[in-house]
Amino acid sequence: MAGTGLKRTVSGHDSDKIMYYYKVIELEDIANKAHPLGLQGATSTTNTRNLGTTQTKSANIKGVGSINQQRVVNVILTDPKKDLTDVGRDLYVAWEQGKVIALWRVDWNTVRGTKGTRKVNAEYSQCLIANLPETEALGANTAINVTFEVNGVARRYDSNGNPYVLEEADFDEGMFDMVDKFYNFAKPSQVGLSSGAETDNSADDTTTGDAEGTKPFGGASKD
Repeated sequence: MAGTGLKRTVSGHDSDKIMYYYKVIELEDIANKAHPLGLQGATSTTNTRNLGTTQTKSANIKGVGSINQQRVVNVILTDPKKDLTDVGRDLYVAWEQGKVIALWRVDWNTVRGTKGTRKVNAEYSQCLIANLPETEALGANTAINVTFEVNGVARRYDSNGNPYVLEEADFDEGMFDMVDKFYNFAKPSQVGLSSGAETDNSADDTTTGDAEGTKPFGGASKD
């Protein structure tokens, strides 16, 4: 901040808030929303262009050519009995049948707006899977380190440099609140067996704590 004498605070960009969502667009109904790509370990992107070199007597002249992109996600498979989608099946079928997967790279660092109309920056690509290596480690969950080969070029910014966004309506209900937690606070009568099936009737717990049971931030007791 020039002229103020203040030193800028330096902070990094959280990589653990970048998550991937998918839809097998050749097999799913248009009304289906974006599904979380299982639980996710490390992820990465590769953005390259073919580079050409022309030799002259004094120097080499470089020129860039076509674009090649990959999105790599270490997918930890979720239990298909307890999840809305069978991620392992979807990935296998897409690989076996050569189906196109719509892939969204969502940066949850960028959430803005008010509840119900929030939005978040996202990249969209259409991908194919060439290799599907499944890791079946002892005492661990099944994981698949998937390289999604991008067809064409991924769309992250428009012609003016503005980011594309997804809104709350583009995800399953509660996704914006659940992205940082694995489950909601539940009462004994909300979890257990119902008709022989494991049931969880808990609701969004983001603001359901008891304000009378704590002190205000930076202040004294309410009593």
